[in-house]
Amino acid sequence: MTGTQKSESPAATGLNAYKTTDTHILPAVQKPGKTDSAAFNDLQARFAKIGRKLTRIHRVHDGRITYVLTRFGESRYFPQLHSVRAHLNLVGVNHG
Repeated sequence: MTGTQKSESPAATGLNAYKTTDTHILPAVQKPGKTDSAAFNDLQARFAKIGRKLTRIHRVHDGRITYVLTRFGESRYFPQLHSVRAHLNLVGVNHG
């Protein structure tokens, strides 16, 4: 076959959607930095003191990070670290 394949771009560059590095068409990916990691570890320790387990999930296919707070078999999911911090304030634990 000499024509453009279904997975190729219309310009027939040979790159399909999974191989592109064009940042204009790729979604923004939340990557944990050193400050996020330190903040996560701090929140994880504070939640452990009140009997809750905080974990962080990295989705490989889109790079999203989800925070999961578990207690007594029930889980709450948070899309951002500041949402986890707000929940900590809600349950009455001083995070300062």
